[in-house]
Amino acid sequence: MIHPPYVHDNYLAREDTPFAPDRLPFLPVAPLYAAELMERHELAEPTLFDCQLHDLRDAADLEEYDSFGIAVMGAQNIAPATHVHRYLTVDRGLPADRVHIGGQGIERLSREEFGRIFPGAHKTDRQALSGLPGAMDIDLERQLDKLPESDLRVYLAHEMTLPFSQGCMFGCSFCGAQTRKRETFFNVRAHLDTACRLAERFGLSSLNLYCTSLDFFQQALPGGDMEQLTAQLESVIELKERYPGLDIDLHALTRADSYNAAMVSDQVRDLVLSAGFNRFGFGADGAASVEVLRAMRKHADTLRSDLITAFQHMEESGLVPEILYVFGVPEETAETLAETRDLCGLLLETFPTSEYRGFPAKNEIPGNANWNRAGWKGSAAHQRLLDEPDHFLNLGFETLANEISHEDPEMRMLVNRYAVDMSRHAHDLGRVRSYLTVPVASPDAQVMDDRTLDGFREIVAHYAPELATGLNAGNLAERRTALNSAIPKDY
Repeated sequence: MIHPPYVHDNYLAREDTPFAPDRLPFLPVAPLYAAELMERHELAEPTLFDCQLHDLRDAADLEEYDSFGIAVMGAQNIAPATHVHRYLTVDRGLPADRVHIGGQGIERLSREEFGRIFPGAHKTDRQALSGLPGAMDIDLERQLDKLPESDLRVYLAHEMTLPFSQGCMFGCSFCGAQTRKRETFFNVRAHLDTACRLAERFGLSSLNLYCTSLDFFQQALPGGDMEQLTAQLESVIELKERYPGLDIDLHALTRADSYNAAMVSDQVRDLVLSAGFNRFGFGADGAASVEVLRAMRKHADTLRSDLITAFQHMEESGLVPEILYVFGVPEETAETLAETRDLCGLLLETFPTSEYRGFPAKNEIPGNANWNRAGWKGSAAHQRLLDEPDHFLNLGFETLANEISHEDPEMRMLVNRYAVDMSRHAHDLGRVRSYLTVPVASPDAQVMDDRTLDGFREIVAHYAPELATGLNAGNLAERRTALNSAIPKDY
């Protein structure tokens, strides 16, 4: 199982790029989960090669393996995955039919699309493994025991992933995850226990964990069963009591309406706090315009007022609210973008503990409902992705609006103007958790006007002052790789 390099630190993109370990690596849970399922059902005996921490070019024993699995988490990760595929099949001359590629990032690709991007490889659907008996009940202890102690120490020193649940009842058009499905829960207690035992083994005093959930409090909405969620919270609390010397911080994503519905109960609030949750990220997309909300199929016409209610409750409860906002869906106008900027600024200024995470929209990504849209299929942008897969980098959620995501130059520039302006404002306040990166662009495809570039230069100066100095439209493309590598990674 091969976890590709981070898209902005992709040492396989060029032969002369020296290897350097990822500055902010994370434990690649998805390939480990697949490996455990395969081993448990005697389908294979996998090992993990993590390109974040090790140079694939130094792996001397690749020829000894029967097959290779490449994990693709999201759309932008297709780019480094193609370089892993090319390295295996071209540089090392291994048969392409021994390469299996899976993950959320490639699941909605058609056979023809997949074949153009990964010639000769096999496309593996998650159902091949998730449909196996007991797929939601396993833990990863056996797979983690195979990893070098030095790697485990690195993973534990950074944010870890706690498999919590999958599935969401809503069908937001931009989302590439498992939507319109009932929520199901992983073996949360076992996964957390494994992480705690590792932390204790290595003498750590704290763990920072992101809980995988598309909407953490969705069971509080009509048709849900809050007892399922409270049972998970109670099991986390019981487990925490077994590790009194370990400070466990948890965070997750949620909708404002489900958060408010859940927090009607003081018991739920107390369980959340006792479990160790300290922040929740709220999808505020479209809150400034009911028309945009409906176009995004978020089913949340009262989102603006719901957000204010939720933020107020969080601050009173000692929790940190994160504003997650996407700028520039196709239904946006100059007016709604301005209203969006005003709303984000209002939330950030009104609630002094809140933090901002805003991104230019990527309306069509493999996995979401828009990928197969008639107007997108066969378009110049769609064909360019298939012919030049490095451009999948442009579909990263943190990437500035570009010729792939926003074909219209006027809208592209407008989206980036507001995205950069809001990010700069959040940086000035010191309450930002999102970092904008530079897309791959044709020479004639302008990304920012002078005013926007001035703001972007101010942002870059926080992380790479030497690159910010003299940054202009003429050298933006030349400095792209270095800029993107220097800007902090947003998980």
